[in-house]
Amino acid sequence: MTTIRTSSDLQRNISEIYDLCESSPDPVYITRNGRADLVVMDARAYEVHERLRREVHDYEIGLKERLEAAYAEAAAGRTIPLEDALRELGWDD
Repeated sequence: MTTIRTSSDLQRNISEIYDLCESSPDPVYITRNGRADLVVMDARAYEVHERLRREVHDYEIGLKERLEAAYAEAAAGRTIPLEDALRELGWDD
């Protein structure tokens, strides 16, 4: 659930913002003049978020490299018919 507080709330009730962050892994959005200005979250939740972001990034880089290699193989003419590939994978019914 998205939690939104104003910058005035942050100044007056910082301990409430701390409590919100500690009680939920979701970020707290701080607005100034009606627009999102800051995002605050618990450090542990942020570390989990960053670890997952890095894992996804690394996975996407690996996938990109495998796709580039596959395209290079196809461009070089090193392909086999679909039926043969399915048979090699044991997917021929």
